[in-house]
Amino acid sequence: MLKKLFILLGLSTAIGCWASETPPTISAQQLPPPLMALYTKEKPDLGRYGHCSAAFDSRTDGMKMAISCAIYVRLSAQGERLSLKLCAERAELLKIKSACMLIVDP
Repeated sequence: MLKKLFILLGLSTAIGCWASETPPTISAQQLPPPLMALYTKEKPDLGRYGHCSAAFDSRTDGMKMAISCAIYVRLSAQGERLSLKLCAERAELLKIKSACMLIVDP
């Protein structure tokens, strides 16, 4: 019985640590101009809980940039996770090495 309790405590601690991790962020002003233009275009449609994520290896080569937005989500955290997931898939497809970051407005 005691062994099961320790396993459950360890599992809940691991889940708590994983859930509390904050994703990397980037300010909208730090985006390369092509990504900034796309973000500015998508921003009005994000609504209350939508988020965008971006990854880029080059500030000039459009084939080394990825941006993804999650729109029509019910929770802000869901929008963050979905946009990061979609960005990671797109970055993998384009062979972008940098990690996806949530775009935040100051």
